[in-house]
Amino acid sequence: MDTGNGGGQLKPLSKICLMKVIVASSDYEISNAITKQFLGVENSNISVIETTDDFIEALKSDEYEFIVTDYSFDGTDIWQLSKLVNSKQLVRHAVPIYLISETCDTEVPLILAKEHHFQVISINDLLETLKKADNVGYVRGQRGQAKASILVIEDDEDAAEIVYEALKADYDVDRAQDGEQGVALWKKKRHDLILLDYMLPGLKGDEVLSEIMDVDKNQPIIVMTAFDKPEYNKEFILNGASQYLPKPYTLTDLRAQCVCQINKAKLIYQDYFYDQKQKKLRKLVYELERELKGSNIEKARRIIESIKLNLPNNLSEDEQAKIWNSVS
Repeated sequence: MDTGNGGGQLKPLSKICLMKVIVASSDYEISNAITKQFLGVENSNISVIETTDDFIEALKSDEYEFIVTDYSFDGTDIWQLSKLVNSKQLVRHAVPIYLISETCDTEVPLILAKEHHFQVISINDLLETLKKADNVGYVRGQRGQAKASILVIEDDEDAAEIVYEALKADYDVDRAQDGEQGVALWKKKRHDLILLDYMLPGLKGDEVLSEIMDVDKNQPIIVMTAFDKPEYNKEFILNGASQYLPKPYTLTDLRAQCVCQINKAKLIYQDYFYDQKQKKLRKLVYELERELKGSNIEKARRIIESIKLNLPNNLSEDEQAKIWNSVS
């Protein structure tokens, strides 16, 4: 990797000093658990920051290589924080953002995280992930849009190779040759889209579909099969498949379907995520009413704080002006 030597060139992140991390957290237990992960790591510089103003100043210093954050931080949430980091005013200082999954009260769909330029990770996996992060070739100030991921479950090697060659320029493509391998790989990586052959050795396509739907009913899956009959189409669609693509199909049709189903999935997951947030809020409100009736004031206050964290966060004009003034 070229480290750059001035002349106005952007400098890639160091492969040696990998552990220069901003920890954006006001939760002592979380920040303490994160910093413990780096004990004994040479060249590590872990700074715990509790306010947005201090976060912006630290980011602008260009001294850090990663951001690790709670879902909610100093009155903002991960969506706003990512938007701020990648805004016109700050994008030249941008570095990869990692959201700690333990701070999320609702599962964040990975397809939405990718769309908003952050990754979701557990505290226990954080250190190993950052050690490997130099492989992505990230350059400070150059926000690369991560490719959508596709899993091709197809036992015909020639057919799988054709699909791979057709899609590899636009997507990160993985291949599996049987149903069991496909399900295991999907559970590990949770791809944005699955291209699923029906006639597979061992676990058939309909069984693969059923197993995946049991885990995530919103996972987009395109079933590819030579059995082009209405009853097969109906069965797959009613059991959760996003689309039914009969063989032989053109690569133009395949590419168009990939774009369509991934874009559709983003909307579906967004609706699902906000629906889950609304359910969480309703539950908290019921709990608050119960605690207030019982005069449990301290517990009621904690519930109110949880409600605040789950409410849509809209900064006032004065708050926005304060942030932008600190950036300029």
